[in-house]
Formats: sequence, structure tokens, C-alpha cells
Amino acid sequence: MPTEQDYKAALALALDTLARLDIDKCCAMTGLSVEGADTHQRRVIIPYLGHIYSLSISDGNIAFENGDVSIKLPDQVLLLHYLITSSGVPVENRWITFREVPSGPFYYPSFVKRAITPLVRSIGQTPAILEQVAQTIGQIAKTPGDIALKVIPLPRVPVVLSLWKGDEEFPPEGNVYFDASVSSYLPTEDIAYIAGAVVYKVLAIARGLM
Repeated sequence: MPTEQDYKAALALALDTLARLDIDKCCAMTGLSVEGADTHQRRVIIPYLGHIYSLSISDGNIAFENGDVSIKLPDQVLLLHYLITSSGVPVENRWITFREVPSGPFYYPSFVKRAITPLVRSIGQTPAILEQVAQTIGQIAKTPGDIALKVIPLPRVPVVLSLWKGDEEFPPEGNVYFDASVSSYLPTEDIAYIAGAVVYKVLAIARGLM
């Protein structure tokens, strides 16, 4: 797992990279917009997992503004990578597993520990709770799984959490799916991270309903 120092280094690199890019074009690729007519004081509003974050751009300085909810270091890196990576390709509405993203098989064991195992361990025996969670975040999806919750943590980056009911012979199973376009919006490491972020957000809501 990355250390705090790793994230600090990644943040510095991402900030430097974004500073060299056309922020208007980056935002256009994500569907976001830049606020502020004055080019010396601009702001990018980013909706992420139910919160709204503001990225301030002023005379070459880029920083997340302080708000009611502090944004964790890994999330800062994620959002900057999202702005840097997004290509603007249309969402395909075709689901793929983490194994199908670039280098996905290599990172898969860590991905399972980060996202799939907590999902199944926590609510695999009570999958119907996702219907109640959908009243707070996301919406129930028809497929895949016996029950599935579709969440859009970032614009153009839908994530589906799926559960299969167990029986006397087989235990419950789960998986996390992404739109086939996901690698056009996030690097593989961030795809794994955002899956875990969605899972833990959903589990936090589910715990409040049990």
C-alpha cells in the first residue's frame, strides 16, 4: 500500500503536471467547467462521492480550498489524476471487471482485498440492503448480479457493486464493475482506489440502515 510520503510525492507531481496543461480543455474532457472570468483567479468545482470540492487556480498556484469536509491526500491525488487523464470519450454503457483494465490482472489480488472482500464480508448475507442504500446514493442496476448498485462517484466514471445471493451450497459472491471507458478517465491505480472508496461509502450508509 502507498505510504503518506508516496501520496505527497504523487500530489506534487500531479500538481506540476496539471499546471502545464490547459485547464479549460481538461475540464471539457471531464464534463466539468471552470468558474471565474478572471483568468488569474479561477475555480474548478468537482463533485465526488456526494461531496463538492473546489480546486483553486490562481497565478499558476493550484490547491484544493478548505471547506466543511477536508479532502484526504489520496483523494486529492485521485481528483488531479482524473483531470489530467480524462480524454472525453463517451461512456460506453458496457461493463468490465478490474481484470480487463490495463495491468488489472497484476493488481487484482490487492483489488480484491481493497474492494470485493469488504463488500461481500459486510453485506453479502444481506444484499437487499442495497435497495435501501440506493435511496441515499446511486440507483439499482438491472445487471450484473442478483442485485447491483450503480454509483457515479465522478462525472463519466460509473461504478457498479454487484452481489450474488448465497445458498446452502455456495457462499455469497460479489464483484465491482466499471464502464469500458474507465481507463480513458483514470489510471489503473486510481481505478482500484475509487472502487474501494465507493465500497466503503456504501458500507458506511448500509451500517446506518441496519
